[in-house]
Parts: sequence; C-alpha cells; structure tokens
Amino acid sequence: MKKRTVALISVLMLLLMVLTACGNNTKPSTTPQNSVAPTKAEDQPKESELKQTNVVVLYSSGSTTQNELVQRMWEERYPNVTLEIVSAGSGELQNRIIAEANNPQGDVIMGGSYAVYSALSDYLTPYVSPNVEDCIPEFRSTNDKFTAIQINVNTIMVNNQLLNELGVTVDGWESLTNPALKGKIIFADPSSSSSGREQLINMMTAMSPTGKPEDGWDFVKKYIENLDGKISSSSSAIYTGVANGEYAVGITNEEKVIEYMINGADVSPVYAKEGITLRTSYCGIIKGCKNEYNARLLVDLLTSKEYQQAAAEELYQRSVRSDVNFSLEGIPATTELVSIEYPTDWVEENSDLIKEKFQELWTSAQ
Repeated sequence: MKKRTVALISVLMLLLMVLTACGNNTKPSTTPQNSVAPTKAEDQPKESELKQTNVVVLYSSGSTTQNELVQRMWEERYPNVTLEIVSAGSGELQNRIIAEANNPQGDVIMGGSYAVYSALSDYLTPYVSPNVEDCIPEFRSTNDKFTAIQINVNTIMVNNQLLNELGVTVDGWESLTNPALKGKIIFADPSSSSSGREQLINMMTAMSPTGKPEDGWDFVKKYIENLDGKISSSSSAIYTGVANGEYAVGITNEEKVIEYMINGADVSPVYAKEGITLRTSYCGIIKGCKNEYNARLLVDLLTSKEYQQAAAEELYQRSVRSDVNFSLEGIPATTELVSIEYPTDWVEENSDLIKEKFQELWTSAQ
C-alpha cells in the first residue's frame, strides 16, 4: 500500500512539474523595447463576433483635403455606412480620447506622431490590418495598437523672393541660426502641435554633437533666440505664413510645400543637409468604440493601395506601402534623402520632458 501511495505521489509531482514548465515556456520578445508584440490574426475577435452598425466616427488631425479624400473613398466603398469626421489637432484628439475613455464617442483616430500614439496605447484596441504585409518593413509599426499610414518628411519651407532679398542661403538646421533670419522664421509650438514636436526632435537629433537627442538642447536654445518670439499654436499657420510672404522660412511637413508649389506659390522645400528623421503618422481603433466592425474597415481603407496611391497623387504624401508610386519632378525619392534614425525609445521616455524643456527655454528667451 505504501509503495502504491509513493508511486502515486511521484506521478502527481511529475505531472505538476510538466504543467509548470509548459506555463513558463515563453520565448523572449523580439520586438523593440517598450513596444507590444503584434497581435496574431487568430488572437483578434472575429468580424462575425463584432456588431455591425451603419456609422463610423473618425477623429482626424489631417488636413481638409485629406479628410475629403477619405470621405469620398469611404462613400464609394461603403455607401450604406455613414462616415462622420471630427477634425482637430492631434494633441486635442489625444486628450479627448482619454477624457472619453469610459464612453468613447469616436471609433478611429487618424494622423499624429509616434509620441501621440505611444501615449494613447492603453486607450486603443489591437488590430492588425491584412494590408500591413504590403508595407515597407522599416516603416511598419511594432505595436499592434496603431498602424502607420504615411511617411512624413520634416521640411524647411522657404519663400524664394524673401530669401533673395535677404541674401541668405538656407540649406539645413544650422542655417536657421543665421542672424539675418532673426524674426523671419515661423515655428509650430511643440507644446500644442505634434508636428512641431517632431520637428524639434529632428533638430535635436541631427544637431547633437554626441548623436544623443538630449545633447541637442544647446542648438535649440540658439534656434529659439533667432525665432524672436515668432511661434504658432497652429501648424497650418506655418505654410500659409511663408506662402503669403509674412515669413521667409517655416518648418512644416513636405506635402504642404509641394501643394503650394504646384498651385503657383514662389516657395521651395529644403531638405536639411544634417539629416531628417523619417517618421510616420498613424491610425488606430479607439478602445471600447461603438462601431469596431466599421472601424476595422476604415483602417483597411487607409492602408489600402487604392487610398495610398490617391494620397500620393492628390495630397503628395509619401506612402508606407512598397507598391505605391511617388514620383514628382524636383522632389527627391525617399531613398535619396539624408535620413537619420528616429530616437523611438528616447521619445517614449521623455515625451512630457520635451515639451516642458522647450517651454522653459522659450520663456527664458522672451
């Protein structure tokens, strides 16, 4: 009897060891630090499990023309489902999503930088579109909570006539500290504009003597002094101000410069010789949204070849897809740009500090 009891205990102990080993048999994550391992398709709720509705609400920080393009292409695909677009800055939409967490009023957020979506990670729901497979590998998001939809290029927009009158050459970040440009540069406030924040990060990374973004603050201080109090809470004021001749120089996204050029404005894009942090803007599904079935369809549309090609042709946006043609006379291909690595980990760890430090330097310069 004792032998049988001992044998039974041995078997039970062996079984317990096997179960414990299985539970701990997880492989180390191969995704970058502070990112989330992509959700597998089989781990996501099936479409058949989601409630079908006749509306979807998009929170967009995109331009009016981008919103119109999305609206048009959605109506062509899904004429029986109403797309409602709420337009605001990415920072405002970020705060709105957080405030509405217990009762989301939107379904999808579109536009905005990595810093915005990283901060919103807990307020977004996982979804990996099948279209991600067609995206350029280095521009795919490593986080299953948001999906890259556009490659953004930080561009120095110049008014050619005003620069000629000043006798100034602008060819990069360092040239923006030229005393002849003092008070003639317009910049978006990084505290309220995600594009302004990303441009600041680019400057710091490119102009740091050590290659570490945090060592770029000395350059930022000189740059702020040359702004001479000229700063805007709105990114749209940058390209309109330069195009209208109010300012000689502004920092903005590339597609707006191209748009003004094509429409006849005497402006040009300058690609900083010290380097550009090629970054992406994203879209994501809001956690707990009321129309997740349609939200997935919208993400699929934004990442589709049809939409991406239309955005390249009509909005002059560089696509994250490898099968979309982006070719404009006088505009360099993405591979021809002097690009530098985007400091993802540093941005995640210092998102609030970046805004606070800039504000501190800005206040002390006034």
